[in-house]
Amino acid sequence: MKLAGRIAFITGAGSGIGAATARLFAAHGATVIGADISEANVKDVFSDLENGEGIAMDVSDSTQVKDAFAAVENRHGALHILVNAAGINAPTREENQRLVDINVQMFEAGKRGERLHPDFLSGVTDEHFDRVLAVNLKGPFYTIREAAPIMKRSGGGSIVNISSVSALVGTPMPLYYPASKAGVLGMTRAAAGELAPHNIRVNAVAPGAVDTPLLHAQPDEIVDSIAGIQLISSLATPEDLAATMLFLASDDSKYYTGQTLSPSGGLYM
Repeated sequence: MKLAGRIAFITGAGSGIGAATARLFAAHGATVIGADISEANVKDVFSDLENGEGIAMDVSDSTQVKDAFAAVENRHGALHILVNAAGINAPTREENQRLVDINVQMFEAGKRGERLHPDFLSGVTDEHFDRVLAVNLKGPFYTIREAAPIMKRSGGGSIVNISSVSALVGTPMPLYYPASKAGVLGMTRAAAGELAPHNIRVNAVAPGAVDTPLLHAQPDEIVDSIAGIQLISSLATPEDLAATMLFLASDDSKYYTGQTLSPSGGLYM
């Protein structure tokens, strides 16, 4: 029971890594507040969790974030853990499908021994860029800004931000995604420096390919090829990532702050 007696707030808890992390934290004794933009999804995840509560919240709306954290302190009187797992790969379903189509074209060209040089830049609008940064970068900023004062009053805590291996290695893709995830790493280090005197640790996780429904929007052979470029040529599961979150949230990592762990199967070393 590594988290007994601790209050944890997890964004993106309605699916994938966030949901797996919520379940693992609850199993280790934490009281878990899980937030997700989909109220139906987060309520489903938390329906069978003891000491858990699912709430609807849009991380890109600073007012919703402020109200949610005020409610947590009013109800529980403390906060010890924040996990920023909410994030999007693309700003719209249509844009995501465009990316899938381009990946298919690149894969098919590769099978023919050809190279396709995609044009992502011209298709990215101001609105696309703003939307992804609003969720992936502003969202963690809003939650950290609200969580830090409560953690200070609680005697300290641990903040874990989810970035991506795309923030560490260069590969052709729409710039909004690696830009947002690289920003998370800079924010992690800066927050770690500011909050360390208050016994608050801030770290990041930069995963590679994770076996989630979002990844499987791609055709199976493309998913296999993505996994194949890693030294460990299999997909991580959300539960694999949750184990890393547990390490960073617990006292097992009490001497870690400002660090980026990359469970990417050796894609980044």
